[in-house]
Amino acid sequence: MPLSLFSNEDSQYAKTIRETAKSMGYQLTEEELEMWIERLKSYNSNDIEKFDEDINSFVAQDQISPPDKNKFLFIGSSSIRLWKSLQDDMAPLEVINRGFGGAHIKHINRHFESIVLPYEPKAIIFFCGTNDIAAYNPVDKVKLDFEIFYNRVKRDLPDTKLFVIEIQPSPSRFFQRNLQLKWNEHIEDLAKEDPDLFVINVSETMFTDEGKPRRELYIPDMLHMNSRGYAIWTGKVRDILSEIFPVEMGKEFSCESLFGCPREFFQSEFESKSDIKIDEVNS
Repeated sequence: MPLSLFSNEDSQYAKTIRETAKSMGYQLTEEELEMWIERLKSYNSNDIEKFDEDINSFVAQDQISPPDKNKFLFIGSSSIRLWKSLQDDMAPLEVINRGFGGAHIKHINRHFESIVLPYEPKAIIFFCGTNDIAAYNPVDKVKLDFEIFYNRVKRDLPDTKLFVIEIQPSPSRFFQRNLQLKWNEHIEDLAKEDPDLFVINVSETMFTDEGKPRRELYIPDMLHMNSRGYAIWTGKVRDILSEIFPVEMGKEFSCESLFGCPREFFQSEFESKSDIKIDEVNS
């Protein structure tokens, strides 16, 4: 559809979407373009109160059955919300799922005192930012929103470790990959300076040999993952949590890693020790 047939707002969206797709070598069909304009309008909502009802549901649930502190909090957008097997996938960890669909980081920041701070989690596993970028928020703005969250964790939950799942290469948003990588790289740079911040690289096994997203890992919308996609996430998350929290993950330490296994003594050592005089021992 020619740009002149769009409304002024839609034509600007269309131009932005086409330029981003072109930068990644994509040629969107008119149907795809119209779909993305509608999605962009939804993602680009400035309604900061958009998810208040979802959060109120979490708060009401917590009032009925308050979760214990020191659990593992998974928080973010729809990829967290739709992780239905999370409890089983992370066993024996005790987890709290506070994902809500369509969330931007600013929405998590708005509700920090309701769905982060009260839990005093041992660790936070965070996935958000992809909707922010899909709405064509400047990457610097998305970085700043994350830093607000990050600094709140550092200030108010100093004993909590923070794990960030990078933005994965979903097929429907792959033409935005350059923007996603800028955000991923920013988190990696922060993690280099902070021993309590970790990046979980899920993307490396989600590409084909040709460097394209593996479509078989997603449901038909090519945005959200199916069970095969979540299996990859499960493996990556469990690997790093097992490294940082081996006891909580049910990993037993070997005697070598704790204090060194008893070594074998040889007869010659006993003989040499028997030659020590009593006076030397008492001196």
